[in-house]
Amino acid sequence: MKLTKIQWVTLVALLAYLVYEFILIPKWEATLPESDPVIRADIFLIYPVLLILVLISAIQFFRKK
Repeated sequence: MKLTKIQWVTLVALLAYLVYEFILIPKWEATLPESDPVIRADIFLIYPVLLILVLISAIQFFRKK
């Protein structure tokens, strides 16, 4: 099965997010003092973009069949 460009972008974006979430964020949180709250404003941008990409990719996948 051949993937469209949007589906490839979605895969790359999801992999980049996983690296960011599970490798970079824990390192960043470790540098914060214990009394500082962790405020993740980046999630307000990342989650909607990932959701839109996944929805478009899913629609493309099911329309092919």
